[in-house]
Amino acid sequence: MSKQLHTLLEDSQRFYRRRNLKKALNTAQIALGFGKHDQSGQVGLANACLIMANVYNTNGNYRNDASFYEKAVHSLGQAKAINTVLNEPQIAAEIQIIEGKIHLNRKAFELASECFQSANHIAEKHQILEQQVKAIAGYGHVCLAKNNIQLALEQAQELENLLKETHKSSNPYFLSELYRLFSQANILRQDYSKSLEMSQELLQVSRLAGDIEKEVIALRNIAVVCGVKSNYKIGMQYFLEALDKCDAIGYREMSVQIQINIGTLYAHLYNYEEAIRRYENVLGNYHDVIDAKTKTVVFNNLGNIYLTSDQPETALDFFENAHRLSQEHDFKDLLAYSLAQLSRTNITLEQFEAATEHANLAQALFDEHSLVNGKQINMLNLAGIAFHEKRCHAAVELAMQAAELSQLLKDDTAEIKAYKLLAKIFKQKGMFEQAFEYQERYSKIQEDFAKLQRTRHNLDMEIRHAIREKQKEIELLTKENEYQSQLIEKSDRIAKQNEELLRANDDLRQFAYIASHDLKEPLRMIGSFTQVIHKLAKPHLKYEDHEYFKYVGEGVRRMNDLLDGLLRYSTINQSQEEFTDVEINEVVTLSMANLKIRIIETEAVIETGNLPVLRGTQHLYVQLFQNLFANAIKFVQPGKQPYIKVTAEETPDANTIHVTDNGIGISEENQAKIFEIFKRLHHKSEYEGTGIGLAICQKIAKRLGGTIQVKSALGQGATFSLVLPKAKLEN
Repeated sequence: MSKQLHTLLEDSQRFYRRRNLKKALNTAQIALGFGKHDQSGQVGLANACLIMANVYNTNGNYRNDASFYEKAVHSLGQAKAINTVLNEPQIAAEIQIIEGKIHLNRKAFELASECFQSANHIAEKHQILEQQVKAIAGYGHVCLAKNNIQLALEQAQELENLLKETHKSSNPYFLSELYRLFSQANILRQDYSKSLEMSQELLQVSRLAGDIEKEVIALRNIAVVCGVKSNYKIGMQYFLEALDKCDAIGYREMSVQIQINIGTLYAHLYNYEEAIRRYENVLGNYHDVIDAKTKTVVFNNLGNIYLTSDQPETALDFFENAHRLSQEHDFKDLLAYSLAQLSRTNITLEQFEAATEHANLAQALFDEHSLVNGKQINMLNLAGIAFHEKRCHAAVELAMQAAELSQLLKDDTAEIKAYKLLAKIFKQKGMFEQAFEYQERYSKIQEDFAKLQRTRHNLDMEIRHAIREKQKEIELLTKENEYQSQLIEKSDRIAKQNEELLRANDDLRQFAYIASHDLKEPLRMIGSFTQVIHKLAKPHLKYEDHEYFKYVGEGVRRMNDLLDGLLRYSTINQSQEEFTDVEINEVVTLSMANLKIRIIETEAVIETGNLPVLRGTQHLYVQLFQNLFANAIKFVQPGKQPYIKVTAEETPDANTIHVTDNGIGISEENQAKIFEIFKRLHHKSEYEGTGIGLAICQKIAKRLGGTIQVKSALGQGATFSLVLPKAKLEN
């Protein structure tokens, strides 16, 4: 494999780890192009296909877009075809791993399991540790997706043992695979202390490995544990950091989960406005990645907030949407929960017939499938319905069950409602002692609950303040980073330009040598021998033959003029002379002396005023003014006397020299073109020249640190202005 191909593949892998998917894909595609033209690059070619498959698969996961999985499968097919010839075990194992990941993202868990186990078999047989680690971790994640937490933990343990045996327990990438599996498994089995420990380890090693996706997962898992333990402030910090990183890498599927987590956290803080904003943002802006189950959860959460906020009609709409999706996709747990919430909303709206129907359907699901989430709510619903129907005994029994279950599930709101209902029932029955007992319980829990609400409200205020401060800090850092980034980018660009300039200067020096020696010498030979042949053959030539020899002579002369012009143009920036004070009046005099014959022949008049002293080199200024004067003399109407005026203008910022003529002028659309090298606006039969003169003037102006500009109109002459900024002159 060539060094260039190897470097491209390494760059592509690095971009992929950082989840800069666009750069990873572009670099892999370039590598693919190199591999196709490199006979020794078949392994590189296969690896480029594997990187592309990984990128497409990740894009499919991040965006929940199945079309990317098709592209991933296509790239994987290319890698397989190459490896049928190579028969490389590492590539074969990696193909199985990526195929397993694709199946896992598509929720084809059995196929994913087969692929990971096959990859593990190949890697173990050939002792390829990296692929073995990936295969074991991949199979562990399939187990988690199938909710087989115990088997997933066994895979994590197997992976840990493998790293110890191979003495690779310090490798950040391998450890990140291990800790990710442990972290996820422990969250699912609700061992939050162990999950927090593993997530913190994952955060550290993923940063060392430069794996931003695992870093996001670690941050999210730490935040979830903080939320569960009611450490909302720290949890919010981790959630927001994870969300920023998700947005940076385009991980939209994870962004949805985090936004919902943040919304739920705000709901726990009783900041319903912010919670609603987060949930509605998910529904409105992430419809391309949000799946039906997640959408159902969001509908239920929004319904709960609106019902708690005394907006039962709005709540009913959300619970009905949740109920519809649960039925369509057969989400038994969410269906039971949404039915319980519908019944609760019906009771609030005094729709007792609908409330009874929904509560009975919900209870049947809770009992049949041993579901717990929302069961305490439905017990309260049934108790409320029984009380409304004056079945007080049943109401008491159901309310007590609801209170007991609420305590177990730590649902303070439902427990308060249960005691409140019991006090009401006993009071109506005239059993005032029991009514008073439950009123006391209700009052005590209500008081504690009110304290909790105040505490969380204050915490919400702290979080909002911290977020505002953080945003200010981020804005300041962003500005500083942008400035630093611009400086670094500019510095890199300058360094690169300096290298290019050095190469260009070398090229120009070489060109100058070729132009002055190698090209002009054969040209002189052509001119000389053409004259000899013409002289020898002159007696035998016809009239038109003499014209042909004349054309050859003119061609040699024009070519010689072009080479001289090119030589002058290419060597302008090569002068190592230091800038000194230059008398511009003296420069004008020298330029006129060089053009003395042309001035006499055309009777040209050149008028000058009192011109300033400027910084530069005399020969550059002479070249510039001589070219301007020559152009002014050349481009006049036939028979018209050329008139040129040189004036100076000084402002606080710049010194300007104007050269004004009475020539044929330049149209507005051609004024930018005249400074291009070899650009001629007229046929050589009308006006002679090479088209280099004004290009030389512009290059000299830049060398002097200024610009040259033109103002003109057809038939009205032209004014060329050399503008030299004073600051640049001082530097």
